[in-house]
Amino acid sequence: MNTKYDKVMVVDDNQFDIYITSKLITSNGLAKEVLEFDSSILALEYLTNHKEDYDKLPQLIFLDIYMPRIDGFEFIEKLRGLGKAINEYCTLCIVSSTVNDYYIHKAKIDEGITLFTNKPITKEFIKSL
Repeated sequence: MNTKYDKVMVVDDNQFDIYITSKLITSNGLAKEVLEFDSSILALEYLTNHKEDYDKLPQLIFLDIYMPRIDGFEFIEKLRGLGKAINEYCTLCIVSSTVNDYYIHKAKIDEGITLFTNKPITKEFIKSL
């Protein structure tokens, strides 16, 4: 099966959401490999350790906004600190179950965030990518 991406990363503190998103990604041929992280800290460690190894970097990151310790917006700030190259290579997709208009607006006006979707991610959204 031809896939659009080699690697996609899913960062979400909810295991069920990670499972559903990963299954949708693989079953719809979006990526060959899904990197799953239930901790934004561990995801940032991975990205930091591989920031110059494009074979290990995801081309697309599905990022939950609400997570403990480092939320999605803090994650984005730290990701930006890793350099221009990684930020140009990795596309961000904010995934949220929020109904808070402030957070939706904040995500949509951020220049580094090109995609936004509500939870749960749907097959139609995956196919639209």
